[in-house]
Amino acid sequence: MKFVLFKDVLEERSAPQYGIVGDGEKPDVTCLCCGGTVEYGDYEVIRIIPWTDAAAMFKPGKYVVCMDSYWVRDAQMIDVSDVEDINDINTFSDDQDERWKDMESSPFIAVVEAASEDDACRIAAAQYRYDHRCLYAQKI
Repeated sequence: MKFVLFKDVLEERSAPQYGIVGDGEKPDVTCLCCGGTVEYGDYEVIRIIPWTDAAAMFKPGKYVVCMDSYWVRDAQMIDVSDVEDINDINTFSDDQDERWKDMESSPFIAVVEAASEDDACRIAAAQYRYDHRCLYAQKI
């Protein structure tokens, strides 16, 4: 068996994927991202990766996972830049409406250990019941 970076030649503009190519005359490749099998002749090996390098690639790292601001609506923050003691403000008062400003937000979800950004998003999504497609992760 070999660890490879491969491309599915039947899909137009397919992204390179990692997989395991079996031994034999006409081996299939098992895709590591989805577990699917691509038949011999339907894939192109971009490069063979030594097993020693493969282990380091999948070593878990820590990721900060946040909600992509594209999926957040009505995020506002009160402007207290000219207030000396923020405890003096009643944020629910009608006279404070002009202080509320729209903001770009990236709400923090979690810090997780994962092998990749995508894995980190999937782990956080499962733990906190979000759709992983609305999240992004940054390695720390």
